[in-house]
Amino acid sequence: MLKLHVIPFSVLAGLLVSASTHAEEANSLDLSLQELMNVEVTSVSKQKQPLSNSPAAIYVLTNEAIRQSGATSIPQALRDVPGLHVAQLDSQKWAVSSRGFNGRYNNKLLVMIDGRTLYSPAFSGVYWEVQDVLMADVERIEVIRGPSAALWGANAVNGVINIITKHSADTLGGYAELGAGDYEQGFIGARYGTKLSDNTTSRMYIKGNTRDSLDHNPDDLDSSLIDAAATVDKNNDWRHLQLGGRVDIQLENDTSLTLSSDFYTTKMNQASNVATMDSPVYREFYSEEVESEGFNLLSRYTKALSATSEYTLQTYYDFADRDEEIYRLRTNTVDIDFQHQLIVGQDHNIVWGLGYRYINDDISASSILTSSEPDSTQTHLWSAFVSDEITILDDALWLTLASRFEHNDYTGFEVQPNIRLMWQVDSKNSVWTSIARAVRTPSRVENNLIVNALNIAPSEVSPLVKVFVAGNDDYQSEEIVSYEVGYRFVPAKKWSFDTTFFFNAYDKLRSTSDGTTDFSAFPNYLSQYTAFENQYDGYNYGAELSSMWAVTDLLQLRINYSYIQNEFGDILGQNTQAPQNMVSTMVDWNMTENIDVNIVWRFIDNTELLTGNGSSFKTIDGYKGVDIGIHWAATPDLMLSAFGKNLFYSSHLEYEAESILLPYQVGPSYFVKASVNF
Repeated sequence: MLKLHVIPFSVLAGLLVSASTHAEEANSLDLSLQELMNVEVTSVSKQKQPLSNSPAAIYVLTNEAIRQSGATSIPQALRDVPGLHVAQLDSQKWAVSSRGFNGRYNNKLLVMIDGRTLYSPAFSGVYWEVQDVLMADVERIEVIRGPSAALWGANAVNGVINIITKHSADTLGGYAELGAGDYEQGFIGARYGTKLSDNTTSRMYIKGNTRDSLDHNPDDLDSSLIDAAATVDKNNDWRHLQLGGRVDIQLENDTSLTLSSDFYTTKMNQASNVATMDSPVYREFYSEEVESEGFNLLSRYTKALSATSEYTLQTYYDFADRDEEIYRLRTNTVDIDFQHQLIVGQDHNIVWGLGYRYINDDISASSILTSSEPDSTQTHLWSAFVSDEITILDDALWLTLASRFEHNDYTGFEVQPNIRLMWQVDSKNSVWTSIARAVRTPSRVENNLIVNALNIAPSEVSPLVKVFVAGNDDYQSEEIVSYEVGYRFVPAKKWSFDTTFFFNAYDKLRSTSDGTTDFSAFPNYLSQYTAFENQYDGYNYGAELSSMWAVTDLLQLRINYSYIQNEFGDILGQNTQAPQNMVSTMVDWNMTENIDVNIVWRFIDNTELLTGNGSSFKTIDGYKGVDIGIHWAATPDLMLSAFGKNLFYSSHLEYEAESILLPYQVGPSYFVKASVNF
């Protein structure tokens, strides 16, 4: 039965943008609330449903919103999503998180492109610099803040980012874009879509970019390391090339098949440092060119069995090869996922599924990294889930019960339940609530890798001490129990807001043992071994607010605000803190029929994090920035744009990688872009 709820403003704000790509298209500010309510999402319940039916803190970025922002990569597009902390580390690397635990190796955020998990088994996180698409082909990006593991599985602890590309039938014809600037030195993209038969459409694309280095400020380093790092080449520029395609086949009226593939190759320079026995500060700084390449193949078969029953079988293969000075990582992933949706009676909408994932990874050893297991390991993940959306009161009250059951090779059997309630109070007010348990399963680094993380200088009573952090076979899954309440209010046709309150209780967080000392190399040095454990816990709580006011049909104002209070111990084995306050204000203005302007002002509060070697904490000062984009539809098929990023404020450090990388500062930059349809 048809169920209409009030649209979450966090979604509404992402959808209401100021201008169309072509002059003759309808102005998106003229979209009615009813049309926006009917936009379908899939990330909340693993089935298509109107945005208004989503009992979760969800925000959607449409293709038009991405175009307006001038984003040339996925992290850039995510910068102003409420509740997300997005920070640039250097020219190519990013840290992206929801509700804390950010970092280069954030492991509590599940990210997907068209159902393919962007997962590195070495640390359970995402290498953002090699995960890319032609941004013009993105239909939407759905962002869920809060646990969604009951449907999506382990590691969907603090949120889910689901990047969904367009059906090939929606990308027929040609498209090309060309841009250049100071930091964005040059980028190019092209796509051509064609109709192969009455039932088959396809597209091919290619994109490439080269980016300049960000600047390094020596004052961002610990004072004891400034001299040692002075002579190393700080170059961190980046060159990336990617191509791929997609085919969509309507086999029968009730059956469809999608095939897609992508290939990428990237070269990026970085300055790193490792523990050493030779340097006066016992750390060696060096520069290197990192090479990465990979490809994927995906197929999705969907068949409707009846008007109330449909199943999907999806499989994909993903290969990645990353070559750095301290390790070389090769991974092969095979994933099979089956899902069945059926409506039972008048009140039950059930979705259930089964899954299997096989990962083979090979990590080569180095002077600071070894493994207690063979270099090449294989892991298996078996899963099942079930979700039942129950109508309690027609068009007013819905209860969703869901749980996922998984078995992995590191911790065995895991259960991740979730209960959600949606109440449509009246046409202007709605309330939802959720209670969920999720886990973050161990990665290889916590299970069997051994890293020489730090060397401690000799003293009068001790020789040099080499500190090793070792994986632990007994390391358990980190846990969260999350409580959320959301309230949505649409008091007028052109004004709305969406608020979410949350409390997250974490247990079994990563820690390290006191360590044992090996005297075998004495008097040259001592070896101290610490192992990963699960001794820490803590909690955070906060609120997220989105609000929009369509002042006129040509002018729209938006504001996104996030507040979080972190309550963790003084010493932790990972970054837990999120900026206490994050604000983004946006103005979308259609100046004329063919010209529109987008202006963003953002503020990110102070952030406390672990230093690069993990031995101490430091505070990253808060920062502000202004982005401006101007778009001119010169002809119905030609768009000319100019962008300024991080304007009017000085260069600043946004975050520091919890690894061996040097910190870099983000400053003002400019670029122009031309895009054409043919």
